[in-house]
Amino acid sequence: NLNLFQYFSLQPIQIINSTIEMVKPGKLPSGKTEIPFEFPLQMKGNKVLYETYHGVFVNIQYTLRCDMRRSLLAKDLTKTCEFIVHSLSQKEKLLPSPVDFTITPETLQNVKERASLPKFLIRGHLSSTNCVITQPLTGELRVESAEAAVRSIELQLVRVETCG
Repeated sequence: NLNLFQYFSLQPIQIINSTIEMVKPGKLPSGKTEIPFEFPLQMKGNKVLYETYHGVFVNIQYTLRCDMRRSLLAKDLTKTCEFIVHSLSQKEKLLPSPVDFTITPETLQNVKERASLPKFLIRGHLSSTNCVITQPLTGELRVESAEAAVRSIELQLVRVETCG
């Protein structure tokens, strides 16, 4: 168990670290010099490579750092650039998992005076609980009966983030 102080003082965990020497020590010609490079993003063993993600408590970040060493009289140069990693669409791999739901006064949680609520019956379904992040979340909601007039219906999508 982590207490609050320890939780917020966790250091980032480095998952991949690849280094490529682009140019051997020596002199670069004056003018513009372009040097193509390629870094394959591959995990070792059965590890998983995750998409870039910036959350409240969790960050998955990929950066590229270039260090240019210069002569003793000149200061070395360093530049860091973040790049975004998206995984390929999983749409064809995901199996739809539809969920039907029913909401009545009896199924509500955190209600103090359940007996004072007007009777109602709401049914619906969520098209799938396995979703591609770039696709909309779809479903249907039906108010089948309500003792009192319905003034509004609000849907709330909640993101839950866990660490550890």
